[in-house]
Amino acid sequence: MIDYTLPLILTPKEIAEHLKVDEGVILEELETGSLRGFKIGKEWRCSDEELLAYIRGERARGEPSQPHLAKTSAHESNWDIVETSPFDFNWPKTGGGGNLEHYDKGYEATTMINGQEYTFKIGFGNRESAGQMRRRVTIWIGNRAIVEFAGGNDYENDGLLAGIIRLKNGKQLTTQRIPEEYRGFRVEKYNSVVQGPRASTGMAVIAHKDDLKSMLEHAVIRATWKELI
Repeated sequence: MIDYTLPLILTPKEIAEHLKVDEGVILEELETGSLRGFKIGKEWRCSDEELLAYIRGERARGEPSQPHLAKTSAHESNWDIVETSPFDFNWPKTGGGGNLEHYDKGYEATTMINGQEYTFKIGFGNRESAGQMRRRVTIWIGNRAIVEFAGGNDYENDGLLAGIIRLKNGKQLTTQRIPEEYRGFRVEKYNSVVQGPRASTGMAVIAHKDDLKSMLEHAVIRATWKELI
């Protein structure tokens, strides 16, 4: 008979106490996949083996306990992108009614993901943000807005936009430990490009206005994490 020895299972609080950091830091490391763990319902757990590999700076062998969703990058996916007519989108408001926003340039982009075809819609418009009117890009799947990009302070010269990275729990990525899905993207702090009152200090995908593929790949990752695809 083979003698199987189960690893010691630790909670985020126990790991935080051992490493002498806040529990929130450990939760973010688990969410990004930097510390390999697994979920029981909505609660994270980690084995002592994975924690030791993390401390040593090693990558655990084999697949993570919580498998990563299909990785995509602007260099891997094939997109069929077609320019469309300008359009309006009615943003719903709490309590009824809506806020109509005009997009003066639009695109539809189709790609295959895990053997299934998906179509995304892209809209370029203008909206006030961080103290000034900025170029804005919104990407939808169906009628669900997935990600938004805001033009930087020097947009007229460099054409750069920033799209905030949100983790699977909806919180902004606040450290420079980048999730594997975003390796290969240009990732910097949002306020390194978009500067002004209340500009986020979280991490963001930085893309040129003509680099629709990188913006779409950001949307694919977010849609996958939200289990929309």
